[in-house]
Amino acid sequence: MISLINSDGVKMKNKKKTVWIIVLIISLLIIAAGVVFLIINFGQKDIKREDFTPTEPTVATELTEAPTEAPTEKGPVKAFGYTLDELGDFNVDFNELNDINTDIYGWIYIPGTEVDYPVVQSINDRDDAFYLDHNIYKQYQFSGTIYSEIQNSTDFHDPVTVLYGHNMLNGSMFATLHRFNDSDFFNEHNTAFILTKYKVYTYLIYSAYTFDDRHILNTYNFREDGVFKEYLASTLEPHSYDANVREGVELNEDHKILTLSTCTNGAANTRYLVQGVLVDERER
Repeated sequence: MISLINSDGVKMKNKKKTVWIIVLIISLLIIAAGVVFLIINFGQKDIKREDFTPTEPTVATELTEAPTEAPTEKGPVKAFGYTLDELGDFNVDFNELNDINTDIYGWIYIPGTEVDYPVVQSINDRDDAFYLDHNIYKQYQFSGTIYSEIQNSTDFHDPVTVLYGHNMLNGSMFATLHRFNDSDFFNEHNTAFILTKYKVYTYLIYSAYTFDDRHILNTYNFREDGVFKEYLASTLEPHSYDANVREGVELNEDHKILTLSTCTNGAANTRYLVQGVLVDERER
């Protein structure tokens, strides 16, 4: 009788030992997978403007569309009583970029942040979210690319153009848009630039705040009377505890708005929006 009890006890101990070994192996595999995930997704090379800057300035020789009215004077842009940053000798070779990927149609640069990236829009039967987790080389990359959806044209003349980017832990993509949450930073930085092959668009950043995760272009039909006007009013007086709004900015339905959207560090159903109004458009 005693030998049977001892035998069962040994068997139980062996079973427990086996279970613990299995748990340990599974845990080690999960840790290894996590390390690989971090190496792949956070160790990938970031896109740098220097890689696509021509040695000599490029000048557009022809336009594919009739140019809109643009200021002929050079120098700082002023709007609503504010002086905006100058772009300086900023330059990007779109011929080289389009050799890589014809989906690339713009470049966004925001002084004071790390936002300095190409802008893409999915075409050729790809879904709108393709660049949520693919880079400009169309390779899988967790950080994705700054992109717009097919609802927007690529000439930035829609009432509202929405650009999306991840809030990456390493500070890349749209993560540093959260700097506008600080009132001092917001007051000291007011400019965003969009470059296309033939144009430079300058935006006054006038509002930044936490919003919910509704899809802006699907939620608001800007073709309906009064909808755009209401949207403009909501960006000037957002219902958000952390809103920063620039005083003296008055918007009307002739204005073109750039909305930058990224995730927050809080609830999954929130987004951080930075709003800019187009105040200058000129040929490159």
